[in-house]
Amino acid sequence: MKITVALLAIAGALDLLVWWAASGAHWFGLDKIPVITTKKDDFGDLVTTTAWVEKFVPGLLDFAGPGAGVLMAVAVGLLWLSRKDLTYSR
Repeated sequence: MKITVALLAIAGALDLLVWWAASGAHWFGLDKIPVITTKKDDFGDLVTTTAWVEKFVPGLLDFAGPGAGVLMAVAVGLLWLSRKDLTYSR
């Protein structure tokens, strides 16, 4: 049972890091992201505008890293407690 929970914790930690990498791999969590649009004005010049849109982007140092670290610590602890089950007896 402990080994199964430890393997699930390892899978959860890896899933958390993959989710962080897939969402943009930012070091810190973001609440808003810039959306830059370029338009032509009435005179034919290109005008660039920046609008900030609310969107949660997870950060490694304040969200994904500590979460994955806790899950890995739980997994190592459970594997350490179940070390007798992992050894072979003759």
